[in-house]
Amino acid sequence: MTTIRILSIDDDKFIRELIDKTLRSELKGFEIHQAENGKKAQQLLQNHSFDLVLCDWEMPEMTGIELLKWVRKQETLKAQPFVLITSLDQKEHVVEAGKAGVSDYLSKPFSPKQLIDKVMKQLIKSGRVSREEAMSLMRKDRIAAAGGAELLAGGGAPRAAAPARRSKGKGLLNWDQQRCPVAIREINREEALLTLKTPKGFPSLGGQVQLLLAAGTDEAPVRISVPALVYSLQLAEKTAECDTAHLRIQLQPESAEAAAQLAKVLLLVG
Repeated sequence: MTTIRILSIDDDKFIRELIDKTLRSELKGFEIHQAENGKKAQQLLQNHSFDLVLCDWEMPEMTGIELLKWVRKQETLKAQPFVLITSLDQKEHVVEAGKAGVSDYLSKPFSPKQLIDKVMKQLIKSGRVSREEAMSLMRKDRIAAAGGAELLAGGGAPRAAAPARRSKGKGLLNWDQQRCPVAIREINREEALLTLKTPKGFPSLGGQVQLLLAAGTDEAPVRISVPALVYSLQLAEKTAECDTAHLRIQLQPESAEAAAQLAKVLLLVG
């Protein structure tokens, strides 16, 4: 397997160096290139190929979202895996990134493990490495050897766990060739709060999913599959092994007819 090339973009040199050190210490055979802003990254992207772009949102001269929009307009870069890294994790920012064509979204603060997980997920998804090759690339014995990369995790207090709510029904959630039952805690025409339990991992923040809903009777069922965007994801427990998460998704019916069908299902769900 040839060398994997990653472009890391951030106006903070300290953060760039920490990301570089984390990737080099935990993964084998990686070549990390750096750019201090979107303009410099443009030049590199025009003259070199990269297997993955890791880009901060808030930068001078050209922001990460502006660079992403430019990348998606380039014929040779339309399929470029592009991960935005930012503290701008409000709903409107996640939605904007999704509409601009972001591949994935990593919120600050984040841990070295979360960074590695995002990188490997995109490399596997793009076909750059297989799952077997991904395992061989990981240096399991050096997960804690990044030396200072823990600063990427920040010092903020963890958010409180989402309060328990009585389920309003059940549905199915599809993403990345996975299908998993979900409990619907809250739902309206614009968004839904779901609880998902799976040992196979969760949808990514800013990722696209499909929510399958059904209501009515066996004789007169009403079903709909609604595209949606994940704009909030919270683990039910503060452990790396947690297999349950609470997701908030923005529902995105593709037509007026689909929106009317969704309204009908919601009326039946109550």
